[in-house]
Order: sequence, then structure tokens, then C-alpha cells
Amino acid sequence: MTKKYLLTIFGCQMNLADGQRVKGILESSGYSETDDQDEADLILFLTCCVREHAEERLFGRVASLKNLKERKPDLIIGLGGCLVQEHRTKLFTEFPFVDILFGPNDIEDIPGIISELPHSKKNTGNFKTTGNFLGEHPDGVVLHRSFSAFVNIIRGCTNNCTYCIVPKVRGPEVSRPTEEIISFVKGLVQKGVTEITLLGQNVIAYGRDIGIREGFAHLVEKLNDIEDLKWIRFLTSHPRDFSKETIERLSHLEKVCEAFHLPVQAGSNRVLKAMNRGYTRENYLELVDTVRRFFPDSTLTTDVICGFPSETEDEFDQTLELIRQVRFDSAFMYFYSPRSGTPAENMTGNLPEDVRKERLTRLIDLQNRISMEISASCKGKTFEVLVEGDSRQAKGQLIGKCRGGRSIDFDGPSDLIGSYVKVRVDRSRLWTLSGSVIS
Repeated sequence: MTKKYLLTIFGCQMNLADGQRVKGILESSGYSETDDQDEADLILFLTCCVREHAEERLFGRVASLKNLKERKPDLIIGLGGCLVQEHRTKLFTEFPFVDILFGPNDIEDIPGIISELPHSKKNTGNFKTTGNFLGEHPDGVVLHRSFSAFVNIIRGCTNNCTYCIVPKVRGPEVSRPTEEIISFVKGLVQKGVTEITLLGQNVIAYGRDIGIREGFAHLVEKLNDIEDLKWIRFLTSHPRDFSKETIERLSHLEKVCEAFHLPVQAGSNRVLKAMNRGYTRENYLELVDTVRRFFPDSTLTTDVICGFPSETEDEFDQTLELIRQVRFDSAFMYFYSPRSGTPAENMTGNLPEDVRKERLTRLIDLQNRISMEISASCKGKTFEVLVEGDSRQAKGQLIGKCRGGRSIDFDGPSDLIGSYVKVRVDRSRLWTLSGSVIS
């Protein structure tokens, strides 16, 4: 009988892209996917260590498998990803029933790690410290949606923000060769993919390590020429590296979606410097102005951390004022929590948790008001929408997203999934809109 696997993914889009590869590797090794842990022969988790909440959720899920492992001793349980890279020495102690561990750069080794288990009670893989793209090809990924794919173009990070563990667990920047990416995307398009999302801890840094000036713009210009590819998205863009030249060049490409995720993190220059972000408040606002000049209808989203060590009330107010000035469509907002192994962990001036939480509440309230106002302004407008699947809002409804990335639900038959339709917005919510298909 075919063995079955259950894969659970925590964290960022990079992990979702890694999940595409894990599924492809497992299915080429004879496994089929299941969503029932009781019938699984292999249960894997791709982990994240960027946010404390993701760790807590993971630990709860893994701990709940102890009884299942006792009932099914041949069940293989494995942990992979960033958290494992950082804490591999203690995970077997915390969870002695776990069988295998592997880092984010060890995905292609998973079949070998599993095959060695009969000769060893546990296996920890090799834990490579540098990512690469060996063995990645269109037939080696399994897409959650056959029409949309994540494409890693650069692995690792060298920004070294003081609060972030990613450079330590993902390694330094390694760009994928341009011609290899083009070939990979062409293969995806031949399989029916019409939308791609280019991924990297900092996609704008693409080509820097291999000597290509404005490498990201150069790559997207090449991808824009691929026939039958309709939409190109990208995540994430470090504001320090996003040049006016790149923005202008992207504005001439009809397949580039008008959606920009520009993590600001804070509105105070002193806090930004303490975070080692590499730009000032003024730099960031100039970048926003440039994006909106070349992409007048763009959707702008961001990340914000409040309560960074020694952040004063006045400095937090500067963040609120920046939010008011920019008027982001949406934001991922967090209060600071120390991550082991980061420079910020040893900074003085840690704020009480109740202060950090109170600031986060104010931040969320402000951003939600802005998001609601922007959503309300969409009523009566018509958007082109890529239909992604069934909506959870109501039976018989579909949901998709427009070029700006905003979700829109509407009534329609399931055979529209994967196609592009025009939808007029009738109602608005915080981020998701509701509308009607127009002929």
C-alpha cells in the first residue's frame, strides 16, 4: 500500500514554497498526501522561529502526537525549518518521540534521512548553513493551487536586523541563476500556472551576490516576456534596497501586480537605527512617494514592531504618525518579543509586557480604522480577480484576489476557479471585499 504523509507548515511564504518542494519530493518517493493524522505513516512540520506565537503553536501540535506515536510506533515524526536549525540540540530532549530533524537547507535530503532510520533510532540530517537550488525543477513541486506558484529566487539574508534570527538560521544571501529561474517559470507555465510570486527574505537583493546590478529589475523584465504568464508578484522587499530605478523599470511591465509589501517596522529614526534597518523615516517616506508616483493605484502593506527595547512613548507616537501619513492598506503588527541568539536579546530597556501589548492595541485600532476607510472607498469599483477557490463565507461563493492582493468573494460556479473574472465591489470589510461578477 502507498504510504501517506501529513505536512503542516508554520510561518512565512518561504516555508510555503519549501512545502511545495517537500510534497514533490515525498510524492516522487512513493508517498501520497493525507489530512488525517491517524492514517499517516509520516508526519512532518515545517517550523518558524521568527515569532514566539508560531513556536508555541508548534510545540502544542507536536506534544499532542505523543499518544499517537505510542499507538503507532512505526509512525515517523519529523521537524524541519528555521526553528529546528536554531534549536536542534534540545528538540529531541523536549520531544523524545520525534524521529528526524532537518534544517531549511536540507529539504532535498529528506528521503535519505528517512531511509537511514532503520539503522539509527533518530536522524538529525546535515544542517547545511547555506541554501541552494539544487534539484529544483517544475516537476519537483506540488502546487496547492495548480494555477499559482511560489518561486524562490534568493535564499538567506545578510541584513542582520538586530531583532531577527533569519540570517543565522537561513544563512547568507544566495541568488538563483537568472536563466535557471526563467526555465523554471516556463516549466510552471507549461503546467498551467498563470500567476507566480517571487520569494526571498529580501527579493530586491536578488543578484547582488553574483554581481548583477539592479538584478531584481533585470530578472522581472525577463519573466514579463514569458507567454501565458499573466501576473507577477513578489515578497518581501527591504526598503533600504528598493531603488527608484527598480521601481521605474517595474512600472513599465504590465504583468507586475500593483502590490508592495514594504516592512517599515518603526517610525522613529533612533529605533530604526537600533534595529539596524539601514534607512531613516525620511528615506522610507520618500520610497512610498516614489512607489505611488509610478504605481498610482498600488496597494501598500507593511510590518510594524512596537515596544522595541527602550522605545519611548514619543517614539511610539512617531510610528503612529507614520501610519497616519502613509495610510497602509493593511499591516502585520506585533509587539516585540526577544528571540534567542539575536543582538536585541541583550539590549537594555526591555519594556513590560503590558506596555508592549497596550501599544499594540493602539496600533491595531489605528490601522484597522484606516483599512476600513480604504476598503469602503473600493465600493462600486470593478477589479480583475484571479478566482482561487471556494469562499468560507457562504455556500456557493467563490473567493479570489485582485492585482493589488485584496481578497474579493462573490457568487459563482466552481468551474471559474483558476480563471480571471471582472468583479464589481458591493460591500467592504476590513481587508476582504464582496462583489458580483460582471459580464
